[in-house]
Amino acid sequence: MAISTLGWIAVGVAAWLAAATVVAVLIGRAVRLRDEQVPPEHPVAPPPPGQRSPRSAGRDRPHRS
Repeated sequence: MAISTLGWIAVGVAAWLAAATVVAVLIGRAVRLRDEQVPPEHPVAPPPPGQRSPRSAGRDRPHRS
């Protein structure tokens, strides 16, 4: 039985998709296992009213061109 060029391309694409799916599942499981081992960070308390956080500094100033 002979497979045409288009058939070989289809086989190659199918194999590529199958391998990519297996790799994606393995990476996803590894990330999930890693996330289960890392304790959650403590939430950062918001700044008191009237005090600006370092992240928001400069947001209300106009941009200099």
